[in-house]
Amino acid sequence: MAANSIAVLAALYIAFALELERPYWAMFSVFIVANPLSGAVRSRAAYRLLGTIIGASAALIMIPPLVQEPPLLCLAMAAWVGVCLWLSLLDTTPRSYVPMLAGYTATIVGLSVVNAPETIFDTAVTRVEEIGIGVICGAVAHSVIFPRNVGAALNDRIALTLRACADWTSHLLSDPEAREESVSQRLAQCVAEIHTLNTHVAFDTSDVPRTSRQIQTLQDRLALILAHLTSAQLAIDAVRARGKIPDPLSALMDPIIRWIRSVAVAPDVLGVADLRPHFVLASSAAQVPDGTRNDDDAALAQIAASHLLTLVAALDEVLQLARAIRDDKIALTPELAQEVHAARPVSLHRDAGLALVSAGAAVIAVLVACAMWIGGSWPEGAVAAQFAAIGCSFFATLDKPSARLGSALTGVLIALPVGALYQFAVLPRVDGFVSLALVLSPLLLLFSFMQTVPKLAGAALVLGITFSGALALQPQYQADFPVFLNTSLAEIVGLLVALAVNLIFRTFDPVWNAQRISRAGWRAIVALVESGSGCARGWPTQMLDRAGQILTRLGSVNAPCAANAESSLLRDLRVAVHITAIRAAEKQLDSALAPRLNAIRHAIACIYRARWQKTSAPTAATLASSIDDGIAALNLQPRSASQIRALAGLAALRADLAEHP
Repeated sequence: MAANSIAVLAALYIAFALELERPYWAMFSVFIVANPLSGAVRSRAAYRLLGTIIGASAALIMIPPLVQEPPLLCLAMAAWVGVCLWLSLLDTTPRSYVPMLAGYTATIVGLSVVNAPETIFDTAVTRVEEIGIGVICGAVAHSVIFPRNVGAALNDRIALTLRACADWTSHLLSDPEAREESVSQRLAQCVAEIHTLNTHVAFDTSDVPRTSRQIQTLQDRLALILAHLTSAQLAIDAVRARGKIPDPLSALMDPIIRWIRSVAVAPDVLGVADLRPHFVLASSAAQVPDGTRNDDDAALAQIAASHLLTLVAALDEVLQLARAIRDDKIALTPELAQEVHAARPVSLHRDAGLALVSAGAAVIAVLVACAMWIGGSWPEGAVAAQFAAIGCSFFATLDKPSARLGSALTGVLIALPVGALYQFAVLPRVDGFVSLALVLSPLLLLFSFMQTVPKLAGAALVLGITFSGALALQPQYQADFPVFLNTSLAEIVGLLVALAVNLIFRTFDPVWNAQRISRAGWRAIVALVESGSGCARGWPTQMLDRAGQILTRLGSVNAPCAANAESSLLRDLRVAVHITAIRAAEKQLDSALAPRLNAIRHAIACIYRARWQKTSAPTAATLASSIDDGIAALNLQPRSASQIRALAGLAALRADLAEHP
């Protein structure tokens, strides 16, 4: 809070000292980059400065040749905003701020000088200078005054996620009637937060290891835990349905549940001892003797044991990765180290269709505002076009941006009268920078405090930006009420245009959008099933992210299908996991099994392709017959760890797709 207020005052002081034309641009830039984490402030500062340079350069290119052709200039500006917004929405990291800012910065710089085009270069340079002063002051202040490192926040988030996973796991395994609600959505949110924090680590000044590949592997493992957990739970439920849990399986479950509980309650979750020395011995007791391999009860117990051991191995690998992320001197197992080395950055779910519609809405809003400006010969109409671009850009990721735009408009209506009070009643009595700092400090502290509270951060940003613009601080005090009124009205009209256009073109039913994301997930499963290697990187994180987005949208409207949707999403995740596990185990099995396993994969691909394309699919009986043939062929193979994993995967696929399609 103090750091942000000091940064605002420092930015104003420097801008005044350099006699820049619009010091308030530096002022509100500090509010825009503010964040409780110092590394996030630095990353935002870098992205904002880069976006400003690109946007100002675009304006510098467009204005000279088009300023005498207003319709062409408006079309060029609108197209630039749309293209930049489209590129921004295709990037799922904080870097998306660069093209988004470049889009509306061009309107701010370019449209403000159409009556004096000869000043375009000076205005562009001034914009970059003032934004640069603001973001640098913000970055320095947050780095020096009570800084909070991204690395520490990242490790804390990982530990909290691990503790939550362990808590869910022990609860679901120990209680036959237990059913956790919205686990997928909560875990997806945790993984998304880890993903976002990791993008800021490069800008952190702490000594936290730069471990992007380990983070990517960790995200995939966290996503897989849900699939392994529900697979183990379903397998154990199937064993319970036949009577008492066999003693060997119980001997395996008990130490596993105790260990998982110790992870859930440990003060230092990363300090919990490894379970591997204990569960390896227990796993041998859970194996089914050769003479009973064809016994259904024993086979079910063996499959349940296989799923349990896979779950524990995944949890253990997550702990290994978390420890290595915290301390890069900790060595991983050779297999896990090899996977980390092969990991590559993977983006979260991208919705190119929604991005295109959002970009189109921004183009229309800018053109409508420009038409009102030119058609009405409105002196301050350019501001309306600028705010239409800003309003469409800021909330473009939402299904219903009009709701947030309405809230932003309310914030503007609150902040403008306060700004008017300061500009026309307080500032005339101010003499010197010290007195200016004193009269601004109460509101600066208020806005800065609000930005530290997640639920108030959005409102604080709107209030801070609007208040800074309303003050319009300049080296020489120049109060002009008609200009203030016209400019304020233009801001409101610009947001109203953005609101109206988004109501017409960008109000989507969350259920409909959730169905679109589901179809994207089905396409991804088909691609995974049909891939020759079956080892595409990053698919678990992408699937979990889609699940989180779907459940968030369904939950926002209290859709009655939300519970069924979560079950279906978990089933799809399990199917992808089992397909991948079977393909990995197949490498160690007799090649004569390949035709049967290929037939199963083909049937599964046809099922998901039919869901995606809304065509007829193979019946559950057909798939069950193919899986039964595969299980019968596997039972003729010598018993091995690969054979057991393949059997467990086929049995799980049968339960998910043939018995409960």
